[in-house]
Amino acid sequence: MMRVVKSSALVVTALWVGVLFCLGFIVAPYLFVLAARNSPAVPNTGVAADLIGPLLYSSDVISLVAGAVLISALVFLRRRGEVPLGGKLFLTEIGVAVAAGCAAVNYWWFAPRLKDLQGQLAERYGAFHQADKADPLFAQFNGLHQSSTTLFMVGLAAAMIGLVCMTQFRSRRPNLQVTTA
Repeated sequence: MMRVVKSSALVVTALWVGVLFCLGFIVAPYLFVLAARNSPAVPNTGVAADLIGPLLYSSDVISLVAGAVLISALVFLRRRGEVPLGGKLFLTEIGVAVAAGCAAVNYWWFAPRLKDLQGQLAERYGAFHQADKADPLFAQFNGLHQSSTTLFMVGLAAAMIGLVCMTQFRSRRPNLQVTTA
C-alpha cells in the first residue's frame, strides 16, 4: 500500500509540474508569438488571451485538486513512517501548499479581476487588443497580469520543490534485521 501511495503521489506531482511547465513556458509564449506575427489562427493578443485564459483557469483547478490529494497522501505516508527528502523541515508539504495557495489566489482573486478589466477594455475600445496602452485601466490590467504571472511561476517553482523532495522517501521505522546464529 505504501509503495502505491508513494508512486501515485510522485506521478501526480510530476504530471502537475509538467502541466504548469507546458502552459507557462510553451503554450502561452507560443500563442502570443503567433499573435505578434498576426497569424490567421491567432490574429491578435485578445485571441491569444481568450485561448490561454481557460487553460490557465483549468490549471488552477488542477492545482487545487492535486494539492489536496498530495497533502493527504503525504500525511498518510508520514503517519506510517515514510518521510520525503527535507522531511524534518516539511519541505514537500510546504512546496505543495505554496503551489496550491498560489493557484487559489490566481483562481479566486486574480482571474476574475483580470477578466473584468479585459471586458472593460474591450467595451471601451471595441476589442481588448485595441486598448490604448496609456489608459490607466490598461496599466491596472498589466500590473495585475504581471502579479498573476509571477504568482504562477512561484507556484511552479514550489511544485517543483515538492517533486524533487518526493523522489527520495526514507523510512523512519527501524530496519528489522534477521540474524542467523
